[in-house]
Amino acid sequence: MDGFPDPPRAAATLGRRALVAAGAAALAAPRPAAAQSSFAIVGKDGWLFAVWDKITEDEPHQVKQATAVVTRAIGILRAARIEVTVLVVPSKARTYRQFLPDGMQVAPGADRRYAAYLNDLRAAGALSPDLEAAFRARAASTPLFFKSDTHWTPMGAELAAVETAKVVGPALPLSSRPGLQVSAPINRVSPRGDLVRNLPEAQRAAYPPEPYQVRDVVAPAGQNALLADDAAEVTIVGSSYMEPRYAFQPVFSNQIGRPVGLFWKPNSIGPFATLMQYLTSADFRQHRPKMLVWAQLELDMPAGPSSSGWGTNAMSPDKFLGDLRQAVAA
Repeated sequence: MDGFPDPPRAAATLGRRALVAAGAAALAAPRPAAAQSSFAIVGKDGWLFAVWDKITEDEPHQVKQATAVVTRAIGILRAARIEVTVLVVPSKARTYRQFLPDGMQVAPGADRRYAAYLNDLRAAGALSPDLEAAFRARAASTPLFFKSDTHWTPMGAELAAVETAKVVGPALPLSSRPGLQVSAPINRVSPRGDLVRNLPEAQRAAYPPEPYQVRDVVAPAGQNALLADDAAEVTIVGSSYMEPRYAFQPVFSNQIGRPVGLFWKPNSIGPFATLMQYLTSADFRQHRPKMLVWAQLELDMPAGPSSSGWGTNAMSPDKFLGDLRQAVAA
């Protein structure tokens, strides 16, 4: 198992041309004063934030209701002999609050919700890494989120994978099959961030593609490197943050020394419907995992299964829990 004690500091090794271009774009980026589209908040130094990453208000009632559903789901899964890890990706706006526009501040309640949620998850029996603390410690030295995109960078995903492996690894028996091997960090450039399309056309040129680093899967000699293993005892279920291009899965597989399966859907589906789609899939029925890693986003914390934000994928808490219980029944 390869150790990654410190994700590489991308800015230290990127090409000079890419850094100069990124710096020039930051200088050219619109000033944040009163700059907000319907879906994007223009921050400082070229940073964009999603309006649905709500950090200026506290929603304790909604968070409490959603948390109750999640903790009951954990209990149902564990009763079905499926251990659960809940990985919660921290808020980009809270992590990089120094780049929020003037006058926008993180509400005290929003700052407390991650730790409170983590305590509830652990009390329900889930293994959950404290990614908030890990991201806070590394945010100044490592680009953990893309400036103009809603998603984390592969280095943010790598940090999360390493921290998750620290809590998951000791709970697993040794595997007879190895985890994936990964390369040294490779320099690449991302397409323009997904938040840029929400800006007026005249502002978009100020947000160019961003340089980043990522590790590729290394195939053993004479074999194919498969990202997903059909018979993996550990499976990740999550949103587009788990998309292969961010490389969470291969790094996590490498760190826990075993194959890891992956099931992901766009975040608009929601964590509840995504989980149910996996649990009702042929893959789950044929290869029931011993541990499920349920990846969630802090920004979705107030949104329970019946949230209107999930559109046609919304369902009542009772339906979600009932369907969950039926899906995992032996």
